[in-house]
Amino acid sequence: MKINKTKYLSLALVGAMFLGSCNKALDINDNPNSPTESTPALVMPQALVATANSMLTYHIYGSNLVGYRANAGGYSGWGTLLNYDFTNADYSGLWSTTYDILTDFDYVVNKTKEDQANQDYYFASLVLKAYNFSLLVDTYNDVPYSEALKGNEILNPKYDKAQDIYIDLAKNLDLAINYFKTASTSSSFKSSDVLFKGTSASWAKFANTLKLRLVLKGQGKVNFANATIDASIGVLDNDAIVNPGFSKQDGKQNPWWGNYAYNAAGTNVTGNAHIPTPYLMAFYNGTKLDDEERANLIFVNGVTTNVNQLGYENNPPTGYLPSAWLTKPETGTLSATNYRGYGAVKGPKAGQPIMLASEASFLAAEAVLKGLLSGDAEAYFKKGVKQSYEYLRKDESDKVIAGTDAEAFYVDYVAKNAGSKLANFSLNSSNEEKLEAIITQKYIAFNALFGHEAWNEYRRTGYPKVTGSNSEANRNNTFASSKSVATTTDKLPTRILYPLSEYTYNVANVPEVDKFKSKIFWAK
Repeated sequence: MKINKTKYLSLALVGAMFLGSCNKALDINDNPNSPTESTPALVMPQALVATANSMLTYHIYGSNLVGYRANAGGYSGWGTLLNYDFTNADYSGLWSTTYDILTDFDYVVNKTKEDQANQDYYFASLVLKAYNFSLLVDTYNDVPYSEALKGNEILNPKYDKAQDIYIDLAKNLDLAINYFKTASTSSSFKSSDVLFKGTSASWAKFANTLKLRLVLKGQGKVNFANATIDASIGVLDNDAIVNPGFSKQDGKQNPWWGNYAYNAAGTNVTGNAHIPTPYLMAFYNGTKLDDEERANLIFVNGVTTNVNQLGYENNPPTGYLPSAWLTKPETGTLSATNYRGYGAVKGPKAGQPIMLASEASFLAAEAVLKGLLSGDAEAYFKKGVKQSYEYLRKDESDKVIAGTDAEAFYVDYVAKNAGSKLANFSLNSSNEEKLEAIITQKYIAFNALFGHEAWNEYRRTGYPKVTGSNSEANRNNTFASSKSVATTTDKLPTRILYPLSEYTYNVANVPEVDKFKSKIFWAK
């Protein structure tokens, strides 16, 4: 793995020379002749925005595998998306982009470790390194860690065991949690922090929630030095949203808007190549659950939006312009200037979440089941469902719109699904049934936002359930492609492959893996 550390440091500095503390994070110029030194106040916000932007690529990867989207009519040449016969070229951008981001955060860590005036940057970057490295581990398993990010010092880094990486990430998160519990952040950090605006309590909750995610995934398989979750801090109760000042300008739009809606010129993008799957829609249209209200906040035609099983190419339904995931405005015709302004794809100025408050509540609900937290699992479950609804009711200013009543939504949702254990938590008698309800609701909350995390949770827990064959006739019960060549029971792959670059530059260290047999260490 080669990382051009000089290049990525120069990007932060050049952008910062021309823009203010927020906009600097959006302006990326690639000039190899730029200075090779910068400051934490310039590098960290850009790396945060890059992390937020990478969520789109991770989401698309996960969405293709976990049943959120399928091929629409009028297109061909889908290749390995339909049969899962992945090559080293598939999804390779996940690897390179994340290591590039990690190079910037590592720069901040190294610059501020002994600098008492900039400890805010140090501990925040420790958290964000843990966040990004966990993305890599959850995607690839063993990855370069202890010898990574060394530039020319180590061009062929060894691969560390995924479990060992988790242990070290948790240690670093503990350091950050302890710091932000009592820290009073500097004015410089507050102006550079495009995530929490320097709010220490939010950073502590974010780190605590990220650690909980690691501990739950690693439980029984990782010997954490400290698996205790700090109950005095709790988990995120607000969505972790990055917004450096996204706008309608070219290159500065919210990444979701630029992919699922319109470019800066107001032109449709090619989102109509994909539509939701019947498996996914079954959690909205009454087949499995009745959830028309959230469907209307996500899909262009609500529960009547066209669907297709991945792989079915015998005259599949057509897609939508600009996409199936952009809801129509309340009045008039949908366009780049007339859109609803809330939902899953909100608008060009909306912030980009890197963790949802609903996920935090569902993690806490599971943690109660497994003895990691005290409290009421059902209360966390209810809170997670309501927070999922509230996120969809946030507008471009990242605020919940007036008139939103999450409690009324939840009461109505349970009433409509009174006999379902997936919606009515009190009907579940065993912890396994409760876990299925929690993860299934997390799957619904992640729709259109965090496909990779939904894919991770399916591989870890087996929920939401996939049953029967991968035939088109069974499409409500499986999200596996009808053209799958996977040899697994569920006809799904177990992972993607390491990128070709590793076989070119680091062939002596890259592990041999099988896309249908090799598993991430936490997988069932």
